[in-house]
Amino acid sequence: MNTNINDLIIEHSNLRFGGISPVVLRELSGVYQPFVKAVKEMVSNAYDADANSVHLDFRDDFRFLTIEDDGCGMDPVEFVRDYIRIGKSLQKEGYTSQKRRPRIGGKGIGFLAPARYCDEVEIKTKKGSDSQHVYHWQAKGLKNLNLRAILPHGLSGELLGRVLVVGVVDENENEIAFQVKEQVLTIKDSINYARISYILKASEIELIAKINFKALFSLASNRSLEDIDNFCEITVRGVEISELRKSYTKITLKDLKDFVVRDLTKPAKRGARNVESFSGVAQFFWNLSRIIPIKAKLHENIPEVVRNFIRTDIDGEHLDYPIAISYSINGGIPENLYRSVIEPERPLDQKTDADLFKLLNFTSEDFEANGFLIGQSTTIYPAECRGILLRVKGVAIGDPTYLGLDQILTGASKVALSQISGEINITKGIDAIYDINPGRDGFYKESKQYNRLKHLLIGDNSARLEGPLKELIDAIINRSDINASMTNFIKRYEGQRNAIIEASAGIMELSFEDPEVIDHFYKGSLHYELQLAPAAPFKAEGKLASFTVTVEEDIDGDYEIDYVSKTLKLNKRADIWKRNISIGGDDFEIVYKLGKQNKTFCEVNPSLKKIYLNWDHPIRGTMGDAGFIKHCLATVASNLPQDQLEKYIKLVTNKI
Repeated sequence: MNTNINDLIIEHSNLRFGGISPVVLRELSGVYQPFVKAVKEMVSNAYDADANSVHLDFRDDFRFLTIEDDGCGMDPVEFVRDYIRIGKSLQKEGYTSQKRRPRIGGKGIGFLAPARYCDEVEIKTKKGSDSQHVYHWQAKGLKNLNLRAILPHGLSGELLGRVLVVGVVDENENEIAFQVKEQVLTIKDSINYARISYILKASEIELIAKINFKALFSLASNRSLEDIDNFCEITVRGVEISELRKSYTKITLKDLKDFVVRDLTKPAKRGARNVESFSGVAQFFWNLSRIIPIKAKLHENIPEVVRNFIRTDIDGEHLDYPIAISYSINGGIPENLYRSVIEPERPLDQKTDADLFKLLNFTSEDFEANGFLIGQSTTIYPAECRGILLRVKGVAIGDPTYLGLDQILTGASKVALSQISGEINITKGIDAIYDINPGRDGFYKESKQYNRLKHLLIGDNSARLEGPLKELIDAIINRSDINASMTNFIKRYEGQRNAIIEASAGIMELSFEDPEVIDHFYKGSLHYELQLAPAAPFKAEGKLASFTVTVEEDIDGDYEIDYVSKTLKLNKRADIWKRNISIGGDDFEIVYKLGKQNKTFCEVNPSLKKIYLNWDHPIRGTMGDAGFIKHCLATVASNLPQDQLEKYIKLVTNKI
């Protein structure tokens, strides 16, 4: 059963844009490219309308898309005044009325977002309560006002049956007595100006609007939009009592263009890791998830402190800011959509990996922004997650960026950029008109607030970068350097260890044929020159790849790297560093000595069970570490006079 409101069908032959050329209209609609950005604009409108949820429904093999939200909806006045209007919206400042979300705002061309992608748009919208409006009456001495004037140009006077004038004040806020009779407002004395407050019983009606974009775009370039009849047809119908408290907006894009359908139905490429290789519809929803204010899907490898920061300080989940998005395709089961963020290659520890993430909080009187940066030791996949995604009130502005560093940096620093991902959400200080390009593709270079953010992240001098992004780049490079250095360091010591093991096996095998081979290691000497020389330190001791190195006896494992404090601890007792050889059942320790120019290669002290190698001997540089170790042990086993071998070795190694 309907209320006592009659169904009204209003042909909007008088609803015009002024003298705007269709060419300009086409150009304005072109700022929302690709298709996903047009959908983003409509979701942003739902966010500003305090919607809890939005559902996207593709039907008829992607020829139709319906976007339905449970926001506050629009009445006919708001639709004409705010929505279907070119120019900055009157309702896009400050915070939303119910959830107190920071309004996303816009440039006043949002209704054109789907224009290039479909032939027609149908909008059904309803408010769940009555609306309050204001009309500014330039009376200029008059005492009477036909209330048709308070409705925006083009709306039928039949709506006046749902209008209740509740107050009239003059320019000094003094109340003015009035009466309304037969849709005419009358005051006692003449006046130049008055502000009329009225209520529209919007909960009793649903607005249905159809915008014919195909007709608009088919006009000749020299036509004025003032000449267009019925470019938008509006139906206002009365609703049943059970519907009075419902509020919603349902936008249906009809007859999506062939190129849109083709993009959405594109098959996926096999085995690819980047989003551009996903199926068309998977690409659409992945990209949409990145650019609208919804909850993030936070991988468990992200430290808990970062996950909590994203939920609260960036997304404002505790304030109920994010909007819930679901979607269905051709009548399938609805699925929820979450924002995609980096999935680190391994679990990041809050303490030991503190150099690989940054929590950002920039607050001043006129600027607020929160964000995070995460780095890892390998290139990030998918590639679309690389870089810093800048958001304004939850909505992405352009693609992820490196703030120009990808055009400046070279070598390891540039490589490190591909290992960084992050987001920064600016909640205060950005003006959609003066700071952001049309279509939200990026910031104007002259934007004061964008340049402030850039300064906070990397400083002002490209030759001497500073700030959290520079610190993260350095951390990634430091990790790469120390890991590479340790790999080489361990490889070198493993080579030495293997040389000792091979020499030990050879000596044992020869001893079966000639027992004197073992005896040579037990011959003492009256003088031990190398024994008195200083011991050669671990090659890494002191500094390795800018890390401070110490040799410890009480650590687990072969070594420990503290990337945050840039320290490396070597376990003195680890097998990998040991230089022991078994001779005749005894364990001899091989000790490297700094014998400088001493001609002796090695010495054996059988009582101490030590074999001293002259690590400073010039022949070592020619033979290499492994060859030199084998040479020294073979010299002892063969009982060769070392002072007579120098010329021979020089000749063999071509070092004369």
